[in-house]
Amino acid sequence: MQLNSVVIRTENMEQSLEFYEKILGLTFETMMSAAPGKQIAFLYDAQSNGRLELIHNDLSKVKKENSISLTFIVDQISETEKYLRSKNVRIIMQPRTVKDGKKMLTAVDPNGIEIDFIEL
Repeated sequence: MQLNSVVIRTENMEQSLEFYEKILGLTFETMMSAAPGKQIAFLYDAQSNGRLELIHNDLSKVKKENSISLTFIVDQISETEKYLRSKNVRIIMQPRTVKDGKKMLTAVDPNGIEIDFIEL
């Protein structure tokens, strides 16, 4: 079994696309209208081949209990922290070393989705 994609329901498609493309470097593939008022954007990460789907539906409100988190592997946590701060990304947990010796920091995207950045 392999993970195919991560889905994030968003209230602001434009803001989410900008965050994932311009700040985190994912590549936009395509956008489709699945139903009236419902858009799905498809993005991918060329390095890991990971997939992300952003869904916006004009007819339903995004519920926080449906929230998810994402994890990105980075080369240097300190450089990642500098980069995120330069883009005004809110960091909610400062860089720290976790039990297995990995360095990690946690930030949030425009939807409040937590994103862990881990230096292996």
